[in-house]
Order: sequence, then structure tokens, then C-alpha cells
Amino acid sequence: MLPFGIEYYRPDTIDEALKLYRRLRENHQEPVFYGGGTELLTRARLQNVHFDAVIDLKNIPEVRVHGRSGDWLEFGAGLRLTDLADGNLWPLLTATADRIADHTTRGQITLGGNLLSTIPYREASLPFLLMDEAEALVATEDGIESRPLANLVSDSFIKPGEFLVSVRVKGDEAKGIAYRSRKMTRQDWIDYPLVTVAVTRRADGSLRAAFSGWAGFPFVSSAVNHILSDTGKSARRRAQEAVAHMPVKALEDLHGTREYREFVTEYTLAQIIDELEDD
Repeated sequence: MLPFGIEYYRPDTIDEALKLYRRLRENHQEPVFYGGGTELLTRARLQNVHFDAVIDLKNIPEVRVHGRSGDWLEFGAGLRLTDLADGNLWPLLTATADRIADHTTRGQITLGGNLLSTIPYREASLPFLLMDEAEALVATEDGIESRPLANLVSDSFIKPGEFLVSVRVKGDEAKGIAYRSRKMTRQDWIDYPLVTVAVTRRADGSLRAAFSGWAGFPFVSSAVNHILSDTGKSARRRAQEAVAHMPVKALEDLHGTREYREFVTEYTLAQIIDELEDD
């Protein structure tokens, strides 16, 4: 149960949802857009967020899209993480999202909820951050806007009154690469990650890596990718140098010390490099 009362709405179209939000705001109410609700309801019960109206987006077809659209692979923000695994449209996304939380919880967490979470991990973003062409479709007062997913970590990526409709990548790019995705935890595999690493190997042999858990946000680094792609050095040496040249320091928290995160990341990267270059 929530510690306060709310009004509940379930629009059928994007336009209806946007107009409803605007009308509620004009009536001096505090509406929120609602997908899976896992994090929103938890925060509400802890009383660190308040709202008095919920606009449930699940009836809107565009937020449930899951398939190829022209040259794009498109994933609705309202898809559950289990939907991604069951459809397996993009194996790298499946491999990464399928290690988030446990199976029961993945049946509640939506893709949009993970990508825009206030929890810093947001592991489902890693495959998209590795692509040359990855974008978000955002519902705004001026229509549907396309925004680069590279800007996802920005606090202003989604502004009040907007909501994430879907995310997409170019199909040929996404399906034409070798990959590995690893989530490393201190204890049980469903725990929060010390680090989650997703790495792709392109046709020219270059490597790209995206990280979650290392810092307070997911990220990629062109300097790290340059180091990882230097085939003149051993996998172990490249992993060591990559860790030494991370753009931010590793976190130190209850899940692990900075030194332990560095060790786990170095070990994981070296292992992944060997596997990808042996394929």
C-alpha cells in the first residue's frame, strides 16, 4: 500500500497521455508516467517521492513494440526484461538484460524503467552505448523526438512531461558483431554488480567496451577502446592498461573496495578479450 492516495489513468495513445499530463499539471496535480512501476512504487513506499496521479502507459502500442522496423531493431520502453529474453531479437541485449535481478523481478522491470532508473547500474543501456547508431524515441509536446542514446546518462535526457517510447539500433550493425557480456558480483549472481562489462568485436578486429557498476553511471571510453584494440599487446596487458586509464575512479562501497573492483574488471576484460579473439 502507498502512504498517500492517487488517481489512476490508462490512456490508449501517446497524444492522449501527453494531453492528460498537461491537464493534470494545469489542475495543480503532480502526475507521473508509469511503466512497470517497480522502482516508482518502492520509492513511494519509502516516502522519498510523491505524486497524486499515475498515467499508466502500458496500453499504448508504441511502447510495446518489439521487432524490426525498416533498417532498425526497435524495443518499446514498456517491454519487460523477460520479454526481451523471450523474443531474443538482439542476443547481446538479451545476454545483458537477462542478468539483471532475478527472474521474478525481471518480469516486472521494464526496459525504459531500467534505462532511466535512479539506481546507477542501468545495465540494459550497455549494448546501446556500444553502437554507432542507437537512438531513443521520446514523446514530447512537439511530437516524437529522436535523441542519441549516448546522452542517456544526462539528468535532462527526459524532461518533465515527456516519456520514453522506444529505443532502437541499426539491425545490420547490431547483428553483425561478436560480443560477450559479463556481470561480476561479490556473492550471489543476482546481487548488484561489482561491474558489468559488455564488449563487442567489430569486423576490423577493434574492440569496444561498456561498463556498469564501476562508477555511478554506465559509460564507454574511446581511450579504453583504443587500448583494448591494440592487438600488439597481450590480453592481460591490455586489460591492465584499460583499468589504469578509466575516465573515472572505481566506486568504493558496500559491494567492494576500489582495489577489488579494479581487480575484477581487469580479470574479466582479459578473459573476454581472449575469448573474442579466439573465436
